[in-house]
Amino acid sequence: MPKIRHELPLELLRYRPELAAVLLADTGIELPVGATATVTDSNLSTCEPPEFRADAVTLLRGTDGGKLAIITESQSDSPKPGKRRAWPAYVAVAQSQHDCDAVLVVIASNPATARACRRTIRTGHPGFDLAPIVIGPDNTPDPTNPAFAPVAAELTVLSAVTQAFDLHQDATRRMVLDQLATLDPETRTTYTRFVHQAASEAAKEALEELMASPAYRDEFVDGLLDQGRAEGELTGEAKMLIRILNARGFVVSGHLRARIQSCSETKQLETWADRAVSADTIEAVFLD
Repeated sequence: MPKIRHELPLELLRYRPELAAVLLADTGIELPVGATATVTDSNLSTCEPPEFRADAVTLLRGTDGGKLAIITESQSDSPKPGKRRAWPAYVAVAQSQHDCDAVLVVIASNPATARACRRTIRTGHPGFDLAPIVIGPDNTPDPTNPAFAPVAAELTVLSAVTQAFDLHQDATRRMVLDQLATLDPETRTTYTRFVHQAASEAAKEALEELMASPAYRDEFVDGLLDQGRAEGELTGEAKMLIRILNARGFVVSGHLRARIQSCSETKQLETWADRAVSADTIEAVFLD
């Protein structure tokens, strides 16, 4: 079952859809002129079964009328054979639904997963094999590149998720925190939590120690450390759960929102979030 770590790259796309275009920067794929990006329906099913639901689909629209659909899959482990067999269908259905070219981008959270995802998927039809575009540790776009300035914060977090950044290095941790410090308080809180969740246990401890230092301590950090840290985590988990539910198209009632926000157990919120990624109904998410 997909975990919160799986959701992190997808949350970045929901915050900043134009990130999808930046991930194609070195692929040679031609983008629509003057394109604007919007997150669109990720359900790539046709009217008949089976259902094809991608992790995320971004539609680029150019000023010249050109379009490009970008399907993004997040992989924290090597994809199962059934998943790989569905990827060519994702591309074909997205091309049909949006009446434009479509490409598949896979974000891999470690080198082994990146290697597995890069394997060409044979369909059996002559000339119709799919070589996924894989973003991993070796080719995550550089957040310091001026050309990527509008999505520098998102690329910084993504670099932590894909292990392009070594968070065991003090200089790297400081660079990440400096980049996130430029954001508004709410986004900074969310993105710092993403980095924290993507880090190893040793890197998490080092990050917390650094954030507690005079150079980085602020209202957000105070809320995460010591006695207030648990409350900060709960608030972040609740916000992420609600965002996942909304992204899946579920209606979050006022009563349900109150139940989520009043939950005092991080593990329970994480369990609900894990279910929310793949549940068919909102009722299935909150089964006791």
